[in-house]
Amino acid sequence: MTKYSERKKLEAVEAYEAGAGGLRATAEAHAVGVDSLRKWIAAYRARGVSGVVTKKRGNYDADFKLEVLRRMRDEGLSCRQVAALYDVRRFDQVAEWDRLYQQHGAAGLIPGRKGVRTPMEKSRRRRDGSASTADDERSREDLLREVQQLRMENAYLKKAQALVRAKSASVPKKGR
Repeated sequence: MTKYSERKKLEAVEAYEAGAGGLRATAEAHAVGVDSLRKWIAAYRARGVSGVVTKKRGNYDADFKLEVLRRMRDEGLSCRQVAALYDVRRFDQVAEWDRLYQQHGAAGLIPGRKGVRTPMEKSRRRRDGSASTADDERSREDLLREVQQLRMENAYLKKAQALVRAKSASVPKKGR
């Protein structure tokens, strides 16, 4: 992957916006990739010059990821479009969040988790060898994490249900 300077990105975007040529012609004239130029143009239109400036990599929290996915689904946006709207520089990251959400629910979106734990996690072994899944034996931190996860999932489902109700109420009835 070739890194382009901020100046080169901005020159290419401004040339395209000025109508100097089509997407391919502008990309060729500035010796940049068409896909890169397309991404820069979307970011420029959404956020201006700051959309083209190189951004330091950031960690996104689960609520932010859920919001991005909700908007993508509700408005029928592509990963590329929603990434430009939310200033996520790698649109493939949005696709990864979507895949994780499909597989693991909201728990898959919690940052810094290598494996996704579920409420039906395998039981732990006691020192005497017997299995136990009692909540009183789990650490307070584990229980708080699970409560947070369940609250996020519940909030997301409530929002989704409200949006479905609102959408179905706004659809006009056929047969006039």
